Amino acid sequence: MKITRFIFQGVLLVFVFCSFSTIESNRTAYSNQQILNETTTNDSVVGVWKYSMSNVDAPYENGVFFITQKEDSYDVALKLSTGILTGQDVIVTENGINFNVNFEGLKRVSFVLRVKGDKIMGETFSEIGSSEIYGVRQVPGR
Repeated sequence: MKITRFIFQGVLLVFVFCSFSTIESNRTAYSNQQILNETTTNDSVVGVWKYSMSNVDAPYENGVFFITQKEDSYDVALKLSTGILTGQDVIVTENGINFNVNFEGLKRVSFVLRVKGDKIMGETFSEIGSSEIYGVRQVPGR
């Protein structure tokens, strides 16, 4: 009888230790998933981006992008010293965003931007040429 009880207690202890081991393993997997999600979110195009461009007229040199997401689509607003423009033909890729903006009603400019963390960079293309663009995510409290 003592041997049976000893074996039963041994099996029970092994079962309990294995249960704790599984819980710890799941906790680690969950923590790694949280870190992965935070990294993905950090590289998201959604946000407020203060930018500067080279090789353009003064009113267009500096501005702010407002990129928002509504379900499966994205909206872009471009704030300049002369007003606000709306992005068209918005396409979000794995690590960036492409869109077009009509300046002064007729001048179409295409933006091809890549995001890495809190930085956004790329080029713009128009009938008068191309220019480089560089921006930084505006994070509250920084």
